[in-house]
Amino acid sequence: MNIADPKYLEYLRDLPSSYLLDLLSDNADVDQESFYWVLQERGLSREEIERKLRRRRNSNWPRPYTLWKTFRWLTLFNAMIVTYFNITGFSKLLHSDHTFKGALLFLSVGCVLCGLFIGFKLTTYLYQGGKSLLFCGFPIPVGFVDLQTEAEILPAKALLILRMALNALVGVSLALFPLIFIYSMID
Repeated sequence: MNIADPKYLEYLRDLPSSYLLDLLSDNADVDQESFYWVLQERGLSREEIERKLRRRRNSNWPRPYTLWKTFRWLTLFNAMIVTYFNITGFSKLLHSDHTFKGALLFLSVGCVLCGLFIGFKLTTYLYQGGKSLLFCGFPIPVGFVDLQTEAEILPAKALLILRMALNALVGVSLALFPLIFIYSMID
């Protein structure tokens, strides 16, 4: 029992609750009292913790990090399809003599700016992307934190900038899609 060890408790306090519950449900050899202590500090009663652990152990759903991996790949696949649609639709818009061409081009600049903001927000999003990793950046992670060693893992600067740019491209693509879709419908 490490409840008296302040360093261990401080380490546990830095970890997300879902990760603590996953560790408790998957490993019988962890110091359960310290985990319960930290979860109770966060406002969960002992009965709630037991209920959540039972639900996790008996659940047919995969762990959250597996779902996040699926969501990341699905988002990337959809972004590629939407990007192709946007490129072909925007090309048609540029070469058309549509009466709303100027307004649509003006709105597309606003959509690109909004998409860059969305891409920035996607780049700063934190989630548990691996069994013991926190990911920063969705759908393409730009950095990681190892939850076991508390070490930050950053790729090389060029790769980091490329990943941030790809997340921005996903945001731009998703923000531009409704405008291009509307143009396709009225054309």
